Amino acid sequence: MTTHRPTPQHDTPLVPFANNSDSRTIGGMTVENGTDSIAFYGQTDLSRDKAGLERAQALLAFMQQVVSTLEAQKNLPDALPPRTPTRVANPFA
Repeated sequence: MTTHRPTPQHDTPLVPFANNSDSRTIGGMTVENGTDSIAFYGQTDLSRDKAGLERAQALLAFMQQVVSTLEAQKNLPDALPPRTPTRVANPFA
C-alpha cells in the first residue's frame, strides 16, 4: 500500500496541453502537462474510503478535460511524429 499525503490545493487548474511546465500531484500520482502530450507517473491507491473517492474524482475530472480537449481538436493526427533528439550545451561545462 502507498502512504498518502493530502493533495495540495492549487489556485489555477491544470489545463491539458496548455504548456510544458505545469504539473499536479493527486495522491502519489503526478500529472505533468505538455503541449503535445501529458505524462502520468507515480502510484496512488484508490482506496475504499473518502480519501480514495477524492483521488478518483480528481483523476476522473482531469481525464474528462483531456478527452474534451482532444475531441474538440480539429484535424487530430492519427499519431504524432517521432521526436527528434536535440543536442544542448552542457550547463556544467
